[in-house]
Amino acid sequence: MYIVAANKEPIRYDKDYSTKYDGVYFRYSKKRRYNGKPDKSYKIRYRVNGRSKNERIGWQSDGITAEFARNIRAQRIVSIQHGDDLPDSKKLTFGEAAKRYFEDHATRKSIKEDIYRYNDLKHLDNIEISKITISELKKVHQVMRDRGVKHVTYIKVEEFYNKVVKYASEINLIKKQEPLKIPSIPRSYDKVTEIYTDEMLDNYIAVIKAYPYRIVSDVVEFILLTGMRRSEPLKLKWSDYNELESYVVIRDAKSGRDEKKVLSSESKAIIERQKRVSKTYIFEHDGKALRAQYLSYHARRMADMAGIPSNYRPLHSLRHNYGTRMAMQGTPAIVIKEALNHKNLETTQRYLDVANSQLQKHVDRVENSMRGNAINVNLNLRRIDIKGNDD
Repeated sequence: MYIVAANKEPIRYDKDYSTKYDGVYFRYSKKRRYNGKPDKSYKIRYRVNGRSKNERIGWQSDGITAEFARNIRAQRIVSIQHGDDLPDSKKLTFGEAAKRYFEDHATRKSIKEDIYRYNDLKHLDNIEISKITISELKKVHQVMRDRGVKHVTYIKVEEFYNKVVKYASEINLIKKQEPLKIPSIPRSYDKVTEIYTDEMLDNYIAVIKAYPYRIVSDVVEFILLTGMRRSEPLKLKWSDYNELESYVVIRDAKSGRDEKKVLSSESKAIIERQKRVSKTYIFEHDGKALRAQYLSYHARRMADMAGIPSNYRPLHSLRHNYGTRMAMQGTPAIVIKEALNHKNLETTQRYLDVANSQLQKHVDRVENSMRGNAINVNLNLRRIDIKGNDD
């Protein structure tokens, strides 16, 4: 780990460090190196029409210094005072905005997913953001559909595009833009739709128990019992397992931090079974951590054998089942949030919505059954008039 010379504290790659010059900052690069140390990206900060504006000047490895950045800042301030135009930010291209986004978010957990989604948008690199329209995104969507990609994957790409543009406006590279969304694309994917009936789940569990590849069936059952994401069991090491207190620690989880996962007796028993066959990772195959592709292939086979609908994701649907059943049992939202390691309660609300809809079905079913019984009961009653005071 690199150390900041001044105070011997560990370097933070997401922090703007001040210099001896007002309004001049720098940020360390996680990937770039200069003279054996993390490279520095210099930026300046000044105000335009009462709003703070950040402007990146360049890398130390390209000859940029704090003093040079200070001189640029002084020029900007003079231009503002004299009413001169600043460098035209309206012509910012999507490629330039994406480059800045990746540089400033290099340490984020989701950066690999962002890079993957960016690949479908690269032909927009040389187009000015102000000139990109829904028509351009429709072309992206059509190319992806021609490859057999599902709507939900395109939506993730579209969300990344809007995220980049929003960030560019937040740091004052461009004016605020309205998000671009193709209106004709169904957007029900933010809701939980992969709901298991008891019969479906029983069939799936029966296949899991009988499946000949034990390591795979163990992981699938573990996901069923814990609601973990596909990648999380695969990176668990024995050093992450606390047998005495019955929990595992998910390192570098999607939330960006280490997450503690409490184990049930059955999920703990699955881990205990691995002690005689694995060394470093809890779930190993041929002496190495079980590969995600290998797991997904066999999970799909198991789901097909159990008659699970083909549009159900064989692993992530089990996570949805876990959250939905917690909600249907009346588990508080904050508990579900922690159990599934959600970043916010908005994500957890999807499971509560599903639980409410399922509850409504059961209520209607009970009411209908009572009406049916009422029809079949022959009540031989006659009206009795009671004389006397109306007490």
